[in-house]
Amino acid sequence: MLKVTAVILAGGQSSRMGHDKGLMELQGKPLINHVAQALQKTDELLVNSENLEYAALGFTLIEDLNTPDVPAQSGPLLGVFSGLKQAENDWVLFSPCDTPLIPNDYATRMSQFASDRLTKACVAYDGDRQQNLHVLLHKSLADSLQMYLLSGRRKTYEWLASVAVDRVDFSAEAKLFRNINTPMDLQLLSNELSTKQ
Repeated sequence: MLKVTAVILAGGQSSRMGHDKGLMELQGKPLINHVAQALQKTDELLVNSENLEYAALGFTLIEDLNTPDVPAQSGPLLGVFSGLKQAENDWVLFSPCDTPLIPNDYATRMSQFASDRLTKACVAYDGDRQQNLHVLLHKSLADSLQMYLLSGRRKTYEWLASVAVDRVDFSAEAKLFRNINTPMDLQLLSNELSTKQ
């Protein structure tokens, strides 16, 4: 099995939430803890954020790298680049902090797929679209991503297409990639989970 570092992307501005999304609580614990639970079978777990509240929860933080000529406002791809450059292992698995339902076998299936297919990039596919920030990448792709960011572009799907990303089929679990963007989204999910108990 591949040695994998997991990076939870938590550096977004969360403007629609009015608060750092990963720290919003679902069923009594922060969203980021739900994501971390699904990534616990990896060899290293990092959080891409400058918010020290994550460190207080016990997470190891990595900040966005200040790279000359790469715009600071490069969106989540800057977090991906920073993760690729700072991870201990050759393989880096990413997930945003606002997807608390991701499958518990997410890390295992992604790494098994990459190992079987000998690919350097694979992305979760929910049967309808790619979940572009649920992606497993080899560290050797950092240079390609840096060049892409240096060009001023920042579209995740565009860069992934340029590195011939392979899709991992999660169509049977499509609903588990649901992300939380607003307080209403969080409330609706909380209500749904409460009725299932």
